[in-house]
Amino acid sequence: MMKKIMLLLAVVMPLTLVAQDLKFGYINTQEVMLLMPEISDIEKQMAEFNAQNTKYMQDMQKELEDKMNKYEQEKATLSEAVRKVKEEDLQELYRRFQTAQQTLYAEAQTKQQTLLQPVQDKLKKAIDTVGQKNNFFMIFESEMGILYKSSKAVDVAPLVKKELGIL
Repeated sequence: MMKKIMLLLAVVMPLTLVAQDLKFGYINTQEVMLLMPEISDIEKQMAEFNAQNTKYMQDMQKELEDKMNKYEQEKATLSEAVRKVKEEDLQELYRRFQTAQQTLYAEAQTKQQTLLQPVQDKLKKAIDTVGQKNNFFMIFESEMGILYKSSKAVDVAPLVKKELGIL
């Protein structure tokens, strides 16, 4: 009986000691990422990309509107066959406009993700380094909805900012 108690204590005691030493941290990665110097360059590149695409789409929309207005003015004087051909042309131009919109939106998302990936990787590496250097058991994303935060939980954002050199 005594051996069982000793064995139980030998197993349970280290677990309770370890549980008391666990350090948990949290960070708002979006907030930290927005402070990283690379973000302003990415914002500039995306603004240029979007400006080019906006110009292209405006030109395409103007072409569509001009052709639609011309068609509306001529419609009464056109034969049935010519009217049908012009309507089909307008429908095709509208489909191309919609496809271009969807394609450019997808390209913008892909470009943004491609530009952000190295920044996200750099931030993740800094969080890993802070976690290892400061013996954190876990670091949570604070924007993921932490329901309870103990006073022992540590906001690691200042440590990560320091690791990234953006303090």
